[in-house]
Amino acid sequence: MRVWMLSVLAVCLVLCVAQYADAQATRDQSPHRVGMVQRDGVRLHYLTWGTSGPTIVLLPGFSLTAHAFDDIGPGLAVGHRVVALTPRGFGESDAPDSAAYTINALIEDLRTLLDSLHIDRAALVAHSISGTVAAHFALRFPHRVSHVVLLDAFPYFAAAGGDAVAALDPIHVPPFRGDTTYEAAAVYLARYRYVPWRPALEADLRAKPLGKEAERRRALTTSYIADQWRQTPDVRRLTVPALEVCAVASVSSEYPWLRPSDPQYALSQAYVTQKLTPFNRALCQRFAKSVPGGRIAHIAGSHYVFFTQPEQTVAVVRRFLNAP
Repeated sequence: MRVWMLSVLAVCLVLCVAQYADAQATRDQSPHRVGMVQRDGVRLHYLTWGTSGPTIVLLPGFSLTAHAFDDIGPGLAVGHRVVALTPRGFGESDAPDSAAYTINALIEDLRTLLDSLHIDRAALVAHSISGTVAAHFALRFPHRVSHVVLLDAFPYFAAAGGDAVAALDPIHVPPFRGDTTYEAAAVYLARYRYVPWRPALEADLRAKPLGKEAERRRALTTSYIADQWRQTPDVRRLTVPALEVCAVASVSSEYPWLRPSDPQYALSQAYVTQKLTPFNRALCQRFAKSVPGGRIAHIAGSHYVFFTQPEQTVAVVRRFLNAP
C-alpha cells in the first residue's frame, strides 16, 4: 500500500518525462462528458457519467486526474449520476502560481463543484490523499454528504507511523532510463507501477502536462502533502455512513516486475508479510473501531485498487451505497 510515498513517486516518475510528440492525442474512450467550474479565477476540470439518480462524486489521489476513474465511472453510473473532479494543480485543471494549494482549498473547490452543478447532496468516493478532503468535507457539511467511501485512504496514515513503515521497504523501483517518448514512459510504468496497464491509466497520463510545466506544477502541489499532516480530520466524529476499502498487498501488487527467481523476491516477500500487511491491517481495523458504524471491505491488489480491480471496486461501492 505505502500510500503517500507511492503516490508521490508515481507523479515524479511520469511527469519528469520530457515533452513528447502528439502529447494531447485523444485516446480516452470512456463515455463521459467534460465540464469546467471556476472558483476565484481557477478553472477546475470535471467529468460526468450518467444523468439521473443520486450523485456520486469521485476524488482522485495525489497527482491523479478525473480520468483515473474512467474504468469505474460507467459501472457506478448505473442508477447514479457520477462526477469526477480533477484537483487544482493537476491535469486539465488550472495551476496558477498565485493559487492556494492546501487541503482547505480542495474542500472549497469541492463545495464549488456541488454548488455549480446544483448538487445538494452526494456520496463522496475518495482515493488516497483525497480521503482527508472527503472526511473534512463530511465533518463540515454533513447535510451535503450521503456516504463517504475511502479507497485505501487513511487520513491518520502518518500519525500511525506510515512513513516509518515505508522507509523499511528494502526494494527500490528501478529508475526510468528510456528515451523521451510517451510510449517508453507507458511501458516503464506498466512494468514497474501499474499492472495491468488500463485505458484509464493512459487517459490519466495523457491529461497531464509534461516537461517544464510539469516541474512548475510539482513545485506547487507538493504543499498538499505537508498540509495534509497538519489537517488530520477526526474520523471518530463522522456522522454519515462510511466505508473503508482496504487494499490487500502482495509481492505481485507491490513489485510486479519481480519473479520468484529474482534475488530480491525473498526480501520483498518478508517486507510485505512481516511489515506492510500487519500495518495495513491495523490501519483498516482502526477505521472500523473508531468511525461510528464504519464498515470495511478488502480487495486484493495495490493501493490503486480501482485500477487493479475495477469491477470488484464498483461492486463493493455499489453494494454499500445501495444498502438499506
